[in-house]
Amino acid sequence: MAKINKGTLALGWCDNGNTDGKFTEGMVSVALQAPANGIPITHSMRVQGNQIGRQRQVLFDYWADQIKTDWLLWVDSDIVIDIHVVTKLWDAADKIGKPVVSGTYFISKQNEGTLAQPFPALFYNIDEHVIQHVHPLPNNQVIPVDSAGLGFCLMHKSVISALREKFPGQSMFAEQEGIGDKFVGEDIVFFRKLKEAGVPVHAHTGALVRHMKRFSLDADYYSLYWSWQTLKNQIEQDKP
Repeated sequence: MAKINKGTLALGWCDNGNTDGKFTEGMVSVALQAPANGIPITHSMRVQGNQIGRQRQVLFDYWADQIKTDWLLWVDSDIVIDIHVVTKLWDAADKIGKPVVSGTYFISKQNEGTLAQPFPALFYNIDEHVIQHVHPLPNNQVIPVDSAGLGFCLMHKSVISALREKFPGQSMFAEQEGIGDKFVGEDIVFFRKLKEAGVPVHAHTGALVRHMKRFSLDADYYSLYWSWQTLKNQIEQDKP
């Protein structure tokens, strides 16, 4: 059961001018079912374009300066949500102890390959340019993380003042590119700024959503892939 009197919520997303029907269906169903689940959605925000870092900054600033909601739910236009996963984030989040709670979706660097290797878009920091996936994924837990993707993430309005005081006049989503493969994307930059500003970040490993790429990277595929890898390794070990 969703908490009541928790404040108001805005939905926000960025896209390139077109959205998938699955994404749209998920957003509409959540908006329609939210009132019955104690989640007061009062605004929605959409930023179109082809430069995701700039789009995210525009959306963040518009929420900060124009939209008077207590919470913002980021949803990327290739993520499919429903009221159950949104309620899980809403129930888990708290403006003091858990002002930022990410849901869980899966990503892969082998999307063009024959068998994509899935990992959760949840991370621990290793060093300036290296992050480590939260893997194996804990089952249905709310855990502290260093960073995540912004594809499905709930945050409280208090993060605005924390970030702007710590980084006055700066973009919160400026990609960092070094020599070779030392590249830090806009989402990781944002979460690292949150950490520097003293804002705790958590993830709900039970708030699982589909990530629509060339095929659906979801919890079933994640479980199947890594079960297969375990079996494959066991077979290799058992060979005479």
